[in-house]
Amino acid sequence: MIKKAELSIHGMHCASCAVNIQRDLEKQPGVKTATINFALEQGQVEYDEAHMNPETIMATVKKSGYSAQPLHHTMDHAGHHANQTGMNQSMDHPEQNGEDHAGHAAAESAKHVRQRLMKVGLAAVLTVFIIILGFVLTAVPNRHFLMLLLSLGVLYAGREFFAIGYPNLLRGRPSMDTLVALGVSAAFLYSGYTVLFSPGLNEYFMDVGIIITFILLGRYLEAKAKGTASEAIRKLLHLSAKTAHRWMNDQQTEEIPINQIKIGDKLLVKPGEKIPTDGVIVDGSAAIDESMVTGESIPADKKSGDSVIGATINGNQVFTMRATQIGSQTVLAQIIKMVQAAQMSRAPIQKLVDKISLYFVWGVIVIAAITFISWLLWSGNLPQALIYTVAVLIIACPCALGLATPISIVVGTGRGASLGILIKNAESLEKMHQITAIAFDKTGTITKGQPAVQAWVAADPAAEQELGAALALETHSEHPLARSIIEWFQQTKANLKPTTLQNVTALPGQGMQGREHDTTYRIGNIKFLKDNQVNLSSATSQIDRYRASGHTIIGFSANEKLLGFFAVQDGIKATSAQAIASLHHRKIKTIMLTGDNASVAAEIAKQVGIDEVRAEVMPEDKVNIIKDLQAQGNFMAMVGDGINDSPALAQANVGIAMGTGTDIAMETSDVVLVKGDLLKASEAISLSQKTLANIKQNLFWAFIYNTVGLPIAALGFLNPAISAAAMAGSSISVVLNALRLKRATLK
Repeated sequence: MIKKAELSIHGMHCASCAVNIQRDLEKQPGVKTATINFALEQGQVEYDEAHMNPETIMATVKKSGYSAQPLHHTMDHAGHHANQTGMNQSMDHPEQNGEDHAGHAAAESAKHVRQRLMKVGLAAVLTVFIIILGFVLTAVPNRHFLMLLLSLGVLYAGREFFAIGYPNLLRGRPSMDTLVALGVSAAFLYSGYTVLFSPGLNEYFMDVGIIITFILLGRYLEAKAKGTASEAIRKLLHLSAKTAHRWMNDQQTEEIPINQIKIGDKLLVKPGEKIPTDGVIVDGSAAIDESMVTGESIPADKKSGDSVIGATINGNQVFTMRATQIGSQTVLAQIIKMVQAAQMSRAPIQKLVDKISLYFVWGVIVIAAITFISWLLWSGNLPQALIYTVAVLIIACPCALGLATPISIVVGTGRGASLGILIKNAESLEKMHQITAIAFDKTGTITKGQPAVQAWVAADPAAEQELGAALALETHSEHPLARSIIEWFQQTKANLKPTTLQNVTALPGQGMQGREHDTTYRIGNIKFLKDNQVNLSSATSQIDRYRASGHTIIGFSANEKLLGFFAVQDGIKATSAQAIASLHHRKIKTIMLTGDNASVAAEIAKQVGIDEVRAEVMPEDKVNIIKDLQAQGNFMAMVGDGINDSPALAQANVGIAMGTGTDIAMETSDVVLVKGDLLKASEAISLSQKTLANIKQNLFWAFIYNTVGLPIAALGFLNPAISAAAMAGSSISVVLNALRLKRATLK
């Protein structure tokens, strides 16, 4: 029987670590597939339980040089918790434990980032003192010995390179850590030898400090970006209600924790409360804010028999519901699962520098060994052979190689931040240039996310004189559409006074009505007016025209006479059409994915120029559409702002969140557009292109010195001092080239 083990893995320091673990696991009998996610520090292993078990899987990871433990899932209100290793355990308070687990993971992540910052700080401070002793305080007695002691502190800060680099070398799969360890060891050991046994010769303690400090800085920045990966799940958990009001009998309710709800329970939901779980209204009605699932800003009017979704927010009416889904079967729980699955489905990218270093380090080791043996046999002079060998290792020391990617990423992300583009990790910055298609949510992304009156159409000559009654009715309503009409009055008819009405009544899901003498005024949806025998014939064609273009119609009548109507629609952002045109200029296909109805979606897409529309889709539909487009060969980006978009944001190759949206969308995404301006999406792609080109240029400069200098050093024409100067030159050229990104023009 095929089972799945989900693991939390610790000790990975680069993408090649994840690749090494994956390879070791896939070699084991009974393991079908292994996926290791470096960013999330998690792994999924499918295995045949007849030949493999979770304990052996974890032992294999440990043998690879890392630690692993079962990854416990976070949410099951039904009172059970099962990890995917096949080991089950019950929990008294599963949801609370889930949140505790997520909080513990967040605390561990923050602790890891702090530890990395402390290592960078220690190495940087000690390196500054070494440089001062080398160039400024040259008269200090025994300064070289002091530099030696300070270098030991730097080595302590960078001890991870040696703890991982040398074991990887012994396993026959050297990585960047191996390259760092070899280069730093060569420089330090040679320098230590000169200070202790041959005073007066050149030493390279400054190189030791600079190499370790900058590479630790790159690791710190990476850890900081990774630290937010689990935040999305933790925040999704906090969205759910914590308690519910369960009917004990026809007269009394009791307050219970969410995890005690059973299917079939009748629950009372008060105004403003979160709906405790998925269910059906059995008594009452309400306007419910379902934007966390549908992404639509206009609350949904619900009545008896309509379904409601857990964690959505009740408006201003009390109602009773019957629970139909609980725990892991609720919509919110399914969204959490989709985010987890989409995040884990991303295989870590094998960085270009890791691929190069795999061959480069073996080449350096071979060249160094040949140099040492050849000069020893040729001259018989051990110190001379050692010096030439050290020259080879030092000129191959990966200071510029270690800087090549991080320095471009630091400058590129800084440039993006100054433009309102927050790029959360290096991987995203490197891959955005590959985007061939972008899917957009509608509400809050292309549109403003707030209903607004687009037009007032008078259907009777007396309509303008009667608008005071409309203002009076809407003033008594708490519905968002009413607020949009009041805002219209404030902007266009600021001096209008509301008419004094009697018997003002709110009819949920329909509208408002009130009386003045013998006249009954009504304002609400068209069905409400029709049900009250209002004659709509004077404006039927205009109503149909606005409806066809996606507007919501709010009619206003006096007795059975239609006075006019308000056409309400979510307004399009000022830059949306320009942004779509910019993406088309880049030959990028555009798709709208929205939960709104087809006519509204089609009209919005037409106005901004979007290529394709998929309307009336739920969160799981968005994920499946993204998957289908990826299967067709598209490199997908998803742009959204709501909780309902978070699974699709995670599934896409690049997730782009609007900074004006929800925290969940921003945590799940790779890129955040701070001001919610779609034009920034095009600029982010341009920034990716320029940064990737800059990284490749840096790698060229990082290697040109090595490829030219290595044979010269091996032939004995370079001493270690000149090798160090060449290495410093490569570092300077890399930094100067990266700084050009600060002035790059993004179009």
